[in-house]
Parts: sequence; structure tokens; C-alpha cells
Amino acid sequence: MGDVGSAARQVLDEFQRDGSLSPETAARARWEDRPESLTPALVLMFAVKTLLRLRAEEREPFPADVQAIASHGLAPNEVDMMVAGLTGDLRAVRDGRRDALFTLQNTLVLLAVLTDDEDIRGADLDFLLGAAEEMADEFLQAENPFRPARRGVDVGPWDVSEDGWQEDDLIDLGGLRIPREPGCKIELKQDKSSPDLLEAGARRKLTSVQLQAYWSAQGDAWARARETFAENVRGLGGEAREWAGRAGVELRCDVPVVLPSGDRGVQTVLVLGFEGPGWLLRAVVTGEGADFGGQDDWAYGYVERVVVDPSFRKVPNPLLSPVGFGSLKPPSDSPILLRMPK
Repeated sequence: MGDVGSAARQVLDEFQRDGSLSPETAARARWEDRPESLTPALVLMFAVKTLLRLRAEEREPFPADVQAIASHGLAPNEVDMMVAGLTGDLRAVRDGRRDALFTLQNTLVLLAVLTDDEDIRGADLDFLLGAAEEMADEFLQAENPFRPARRGVDVGPWDVSEDGWQEDDLIDLGGLRIPREPGCKIELKQDKSSPDLLEAGARRKLTSVQLQAYWSAQGDAWARARETFAENVRGLGGEAREWAGRAGVELRCDVPVVLPSGDRGVQTVLVLGFEGPGWLLRAVVTGEGADFGGQDDWAYGYVERVVVDPSFRKVPNPLLSPVGFGSLKPPSDSPILLRMPK
């Protein structure tokens, strides 16, 4: 744990001991609404985010120590909003900032309740704050805070002109090259509305991912596609929420469906978007990999190995071009054509 992490530990110790901070300690914590440098307050926030993420993975709710929370003036609905925002719900982040919920005091309340519930003390607390310090520093070093890893440098999906993918075992589909791996079934389906169009996807165990690439010269392609997809979901009576996740700004959707039994149900859909030089790659994840807080993150790793070739053009039949998810329309950008594998 570095100096900033040690300073964060001192701030937390004082808060847990006294129930408040002296003005001098609060000043040393350096709370900033949109931090641009590594501070003890930022380390404390990332410690909260880490514990909340671990609880989500274990499907454990936030510990409802009503007395401890209420004594600091936080109502249950305010706690819910903070927890949602700190776990990635961007709407909750916006609403929480509007209501001035994300403060040093409130962050310390959540962290104190979480560490008490998990009985995190001594060396374990030092380890937590050390890990939080590293994550906070990585967050600040990122070119885009919502996309910690740099696409095309550290991870994919890749443009065909970039390095980093050449040693991978890929299936050449023309506009896309997708990973071939044991236990993964590639699905190429014909679109009923057009005999020349096919749909490409990959499935492993109980997780499926559908890949679609589009030519797009604009830098806001994913924002526009996200808005269109969300409108389509809401038009079907579902819910769509923007979320800050491993792939950056993601879309988490609950889509109404008709179950095999004929009853109505809800399907969880995770939509990821990646912008490259002149293209947008959209991935629609369903099954276990789409569940928030689930353990199956295979879809992320799979999509990060995909290669996009925007130079691919129409070739004689058979052709393969991406289509939308069910009745949900794709963005207006032209799809990059694919082909049957050789």
C-alpha cells in the first residue's frame, strides 16, 4: 500500500473511531466530484466499489445496518441510489450527483458498514485499500475512464490493421474474424426476411453472444446505437439502463419474451459496443453471461478477441450480414458484410 492508501487508512480510522472527521482530516482526504489526481478520498471510494462488486458476485445485498446508516442522515432510498451508482448504474450516478449524495461523509458511511459486516480489520483492511489504490490509479491513467483498457493496444476487439491478434485461432467470416475455441459453438443463421442474409453468433454453455459490425465514420456511433437499442427495448415494454462495466458504457436490458410454456417472462440482455477506426462492433449477450453480478464473464473475453475488417465488400453468394436481435432494430449505420467460413 502506497502513501495515498496509507492516508486513506488514517481517514477511515478516524471516522470509525469518532463517527466524523476533523476539518483538517477532511481537507487531507481531498474529496473531488470529478477527480483528476489520486487522493485518499478516491481510494476510499474504490474500496467501497470493490466490496460492493464482490457482494454482487456472491449475490449478497448491501448490509442493512439501519441504525448505523440512519445516524449519519442517509435514508434507505439514498443508500440504494449510491449502491446502484457505485456498482455502475449511470442513471443512478447522474441522480446521485444531482442530489449531492456522493460525498466523502456518505462514502465513509458505506465503507464503515461494509467493513464491519465483512469483519475486515488490520492487514485485510490494508490489503483492500492497497488494491483500491491501484485501481484508482489505473482509472485516472486511462484515456477514457469508462474503458480502462485501451482497445487496439491492450485488448481488442481489434481492427485488422492492428497488432495483437495475429497469433489467435480465428474463423474468417470476411468482415469479422471470430475466435475458435473448445466448447464454443459457432451459430450462423439465415434471416427469414432475406435469403441472402445470415446471423453470426457464438455460444458456450449457457451464454450466447451475437456479433454485428457496422461501418461508421462518426465518433459517437456507440452512443447513437445505444440510444436506438434502448428505445426499441422500451418500445417493447422493457427496461434499458446504461451501466459502466468492463467494456465501458454498456446497456443492461430486461426484454419481455414469451416462454416456451406460453407464459410471459423477461429476458436479461447485455449489449456491448466498441468503436474502432471507421467501424462499430456491437455484441448482444444473453443467458448467464448477461446476468448482473454473475460469474460467467466469458462473453467479454470472447468479444475482446474479435477482429474487424471494414475493408470487406460484398462477394458472390453465400453472403453473411448481421441482423438485429429479434425485433430490435440495428443502428442506422451500414452493416459490414460477412461470409460463410471457408
